Amino acid sequence: MSVVVLLKDVWKTFDEGNNKVVILRNINAAFMKGEMIGIHGPSGSGKTTLLKLIAGLVRPDRGEVIVDGYNLNMLDENGLAMIRNTVVSYIPQDYGVIDEFTVFENVEIPMLVAGVDREERLRRVRDVLEYIGLQNKIDARTKHLSGGEKQRVAIARALVMTPSVLLADEPTANLDWSTALKVVDLFRKIREDFKTTVVIVTHDPRLLDLMDRSLNLMDGYLKDATLRRR
Repeated sequence: MSVVVLLKDVWKTFDEGNNKVVILRNINAAFMKGEMIGIHGPSGSGKTTLLKLIAGLVRPDRGEVIVDGYNLNMLDENGLAMIRNTVVSYIPQDYGVIDEFTVFENVEIPMLVAGVDREERLRRVRDVLEYIGLQNKIDARTKHLSGGEKQRVAIARALVMTPSVLLADEPTANLDWSTALKVVDLFRKIREDFKTTVVIVTHDPRLLDLMDRSLNLMDGYLKDATLRRR
């Protein structure tokens, strides 16, 4: 398997008043193509910051972040925007869907940014909604959907540009266990069908047994756990 995400000696600090708080310390990690990884750790440990570094939403103070062969340190804001729209997709904890939009309008957003024509957008949206089982909701207003359905809309929007890396921040935090399992099963299906590298931040230790590998983030350090069976 090839390396899709490489973190080399990554540090990240934030200013709190007159103090600098170290969030990530000397992070070194490699995520492989088609691997599903769970990242866990206490609140405030830097899990979301780590995802945002991989997504190019924040820059490291030191070290390198390389995604699908692109060194994010070398890219300007336009280059990072291109990466976020075509190479890596990030699903925030609140799903990031627009409640007043229809499901179709939410899912087509990355394609609008990329300048994809209307006919192709319609085809891709229909295909991805059928893939995730929401084809009958294409014209529904997102505000009328359940939490699990909103999460699927967010996944569909992230998947529509067939990214190499899919990042999900606490994707099951607001879901009951049965719905959470269905969401994780969908991520596993995406990993298997598209060989997408899936990185999931979770506070639920039960989900870690469903990953290929889990990593623990604590006190700014990232530690690799034992490789898990698929």
